[in-house]
Amino acid sequence: MVSAYGSPVRADRDGDGSGGMTSPQPAPPLEGGGQHDHWLVVPLYGDARTAEVLLHRLQGLLAAGFGVVVVDNTCDSAAALHQLSSSAGGHRCRSIGNGNRGGIAGGFNRGITAAMAAGATIITLLDQDSSLDACSLRWLREPLERHPGARLLVGPRIWDQRRACWHQPAKQRWRGYPRTRLLISSGTTFATGQWSVLGPLDEALFIDFVDHAWCFRAQAAGFVLLQHPQARLDQQFGEPHPHGFCRLLGLELYSPQRHYYSLRNLRWLLRQGWVPLDLRCKEMVKMLVKPWLWLLFEPHRRANARAVIAALRAPLPAAPGVAGPLARWAARR
Repeated sequence: MVSAYGSPVRADRDGDGSGGMTSPQPAPPLEGGGQHDHWLVVPLYGDARTAEVLLHRLQGLLAAGFGVVVVDNTCDSAAALHQLSSSAGGHRCRSIGNGNRGGIAGGFNRGITAAMAAGATIITLLDQDSSLDACSLRWLREPLERHPGARLLVGPRIWDQRRACWHQPAKQRWRGYPRTRLLISSGTTFATGQWSVLGPLDEALFIDFVDHAWCFRAQAAGFVLLQHPQARLDQQFGEPHPHGFCRLLGLELYSPQRHYYSLRNLRWLLRQGWVPLDLRCKEMVKMLVKPWLWLLFEPHRRANARAVIAALRAPLPAAPGVAGPLARWAARR
């Protein structure tokens, strides 16, 4: 997913994102059933080797008592599913095949359904190229336990592995927690009791801007988005851009297919009334500039040109099907 936290802030990995240092904090005490009701949902796209690397990274969380649902999003799920069953096993680690139906949004949705069926009351979404430790997961659930009646989405601070910097921290506050308008999907944590109001991720978007749309829809339904300062997620965003000017602008290198979804989905997002006006204006400027950078400074220029033309001509996704008050709000638009 593309970062939604704004400009990166150069800092030490143990800093606070503003050049200062934060003292290590102990994980909060566990409430109720501990972390056994806390599950992670991880869509997987790749071969058996990709699955092996992912499962190795998840072993510590399984050992700590967290549950994991791995959603195999490859077109041929047999290899990764076999890798999962042979390497992890146990009732705390489950796998389902999805065949890339609905992209990363579909993977998350199917995984959330499976985790809820397994008894999850708290769910954390995780990309396959992200990592969270058990301590951070406990911090992510802490606001949900402290304010059980509030509509909350809680995310971590983001450490950009490639740039070696923190992403811009949130500046507003909600009951002492940093409050933001955008969270990337990876690391986002919520209580399953709010799922019927929160609603699924929009599978028509497939991949790019899925997290943006979900966050804005959630806020339209009364959710507050928090960025917990003690929870840390390591994330790899794209590939290093080959052109120095684009690196200076903070661009990563993505495939022509990703450019297609990014531009098509941005066209759709700009038409949604629940997106804040200032962010729509900001993204409009990006939409006018970025395609020219793809065409001028990236490899595969013909493929990028075809992707841009297809994205500008493609029919836009239909309005998402969402539950609860937001569905009634959307029906009036």
